[in-house]
Amino acid sequence: MTEGGHPWVSLVVRKTRLQIAEDPSLNYEYLPLAGLKSFIQASLELLFGKHSQAIVEKRVGGVHIVGESGAFQLGAQFLKIWRKNLKTVCIISCQNEQCGLIFRDMGFTVYEYSVWNSTDLCSDPSIFVEVLQHIPAGSILVIGNISDCRFTQNQWTKLMSIIKSKQIFPFFDIPCQGLSTGDLEEDSKFLQHFVSLGFEFFCSQSLSKNFGIYDEGVGILVVAALSNQHLLCVISQLMDYVQALWGNPPATGARIITSILCNPALFGEWKQSLKGVVENIMLIKEKVKEKLRLLGTPGSWNHITRQSGTHGYLGLNYQQVEFLVKKKHIYLPKTSRINFTCINSSNIDYITQSIHEAVMLTEG
Repeated sequence: MTEGGHPWVSLVVRKTRLQIAEDPSLNYEYLPLAGLKSFIQASLELLFGKHSQAIVEKRVGGVHIVGESGAFQLGAQFLKIWRKNLKTVCIISCQNEQCGLIFRDMGFTVYEYSVWNSTDLCSDPSIFVEVLQHIPAGSILVIGNISDCRFTQNQWTKLMSIIKSKQIFPFFDIPCQGLSTGDLEEDSKFLQHFVSLGFEFFCSQSLSKNFGIYDEGVGILVVAALSNQHLLCVISQLMDYVQALWGNPPATGARIITSILCNPALFGEWKQSLKGVVENIMLIKEKVKEKLRLLGTPGSWNHITRQSGTHGYLGLNYQQVEFLVKKKHIYLPKTSRINFTCINSSNIDYITQSIHEAVMLTEG
């Protein structure tokens, strides 16, 4: 959100949207079932890097999807039919993921785990590894927002070993690449570990948030296969489900994104806008932490600025959250995870004073 409380839109997106709308040569025919080919290629290069070995070997591909949950709907449909041995879905994230509803609706048994350590007030990679050790073999592992998990090399080795030995199928969620750290490569590094080691997986790559075009709901279902032959087989089966689910994807959002990603000047401008958003988010978090310090609110609030991305945990308990919701009409989930970009100069004093009161009352 902007300082004025409106959805953020990159200026380069506004400019590109106008140029596309005024292009007299534009063809408004239906897109193919798989979607806009140039958009899929540009999205894959954004995710894995232009010179990725997996792209060169043509063992990663994608399908242009509709909406924020389209990739999970399409991927779950495929896994239900073609991987009948996969009955259990384990979701590991920092937040409640909507995809759990999709898998449940399709008959999967769903377990959800958080990597947030409420004692140490941080995302804990050891929780991730521990969860992996206990989930059933042959599960689908949905890896959501875990951008603040900092794995050691030993933890990486152990994690990969468990996934291989238990024949776990990874399904990643990359909802806002570039908005966690401001660095596009850093935000997709976790995924690149898997593709470099030759894992098969699905990935939901949403491009609505990082371009600020929420109303378009645009992204792709990324498919990483063992070979190009395997990839083509999977894509061909996915086309049947696409025809049943939505037919042809909308073009406007994909055209805007493709125009920006394929133009070096526009791409550079967009990357700078992402960095500006991330810097602003960090500034908001610093202000919240400082105001709580000046109010004398008990406890350390350093965890606020240690978290990256638009959302983060306040580290409040259930009783404190209840106070904020019922007495102060500040609506947030029980986990106390909030969107920091919704805090601005007109409400920061009220929010921090309310947090202070919640902590003081419950401490007392």
